[in-house]
Amino acid sequence: MADKHGYPNAESHERLRSSARDLIDRGVPPPGRGGALSVDALQMLYQRASAPESAADALKLLHELQTYQVELDLLYEQLQVNEHEMAEDLAHYKSLFELAPAAYLIVATDGEIIEGNQAAGILLGESEMALAGTNLASRLASGQEETLKRLLEQPGRQQLSLQSNSDGSVGSPYHRELMVSARPAPSGESILMIVTETTTTSDGY
Repeated sequence: MADKHGYPNAESHERLRSSARDLIDRGVPPPGRGGALSVDALQMLYQRASAPESAADALKLLHELQTYQVELDLLYEQLQVNEHEMAEDLAHYKSLFELAPAAYLIVATDGEIIEGNQAAGILLGESEMALAGTNLASRLASGQEETLKRLLEQPGRQQLSLQSNSDGSVGSPYHRELMVSARPAPSGESILMIVTETTTTSDGY
């Protein structure tokens, strides 16, 4: 198994070395990715290989260097595969976020909107790009600041009122209610929100 960065642990490194030696024995190593021996190193190996007393050690060292080179080539290929898979996963989940039918917001702990999807832009009357950097409180009816503050401090489920009239008051004949479900992001530095709308009138209908 490899670690979280894709680098081999002891077990997978042994398999990598075994694969490298097998490729060398069969004479079909993977394409080189650079890192060839320097002129000085080659000259040193040639000199040691030319002397009978050190020829065996020189050949052993050369074989070891070849093995390391093939290991690096195999590891490079695996890292490329991992990078490609991660890029595909990122694109997949990004599209799920951006095109989801529900309104998603990522909000900083001070209420600033970090990111929103297309549905959030439609709900709040802005493009998703324009939402970033604005404060969620500025889009709510007056008197909602404390409710929003509590939601940011203790994420959960909370009803908020969206500003949809000139004075932003909740007591107007028509206003829009938002039901917000929030939870802290794994990093603890932002809040993840799903926002749905319940349209009401002052009569409750």
